[in-house]
Amino acid sequence: MKKNYTIALFLFIAVFFAVASCKKDNGNKPVIQLTSVDSNKTFTVTQGQTIKITLNNPGDGGYAFDSWQYNGSILKLDSHIHLLPVDPSPGNDGADEWQFTALQSGSSTLKITASRGSADTIVMFSGFVKVN
Repeated sequence: MKKNYTIALFLFIAVFFAVASCKKDNGNKPVIQLTSVDSNKTFTVTQGQTIKITLNNPGDGGYAFDSWQYNGSILKLDSHIHLLPVDPSPGNDGADEWQFTALQSGSSTLKITASRGSADTIVMFSGFVKVN
């Protein structure tokens, strides 16, 4: 009888961890990972697909990221986080990462700028997203 409880407990734990380790699937759609190298390009994605943009933080030059520009009915900002530098050398302010989800069919410009003062603005990323 004790052996049956042990087997049942073992199976319960195994199933629990198997289910807990499953991540929410975005329909097997790969995440589109972009950097500043991908600027000025057009990207075609499907509804529900994730777009992740990683850019070096321009803080060492006195710049700060502005509000990002995109069509909120086409793309949804899921998160924006600052990543600490792996190498904490002077002038390395790490990176920032934005994650968007494609909501519905259509198109949107996706632009991220940084400013230093009121007149000094630079484009860190600019792309065009088509959602099918």
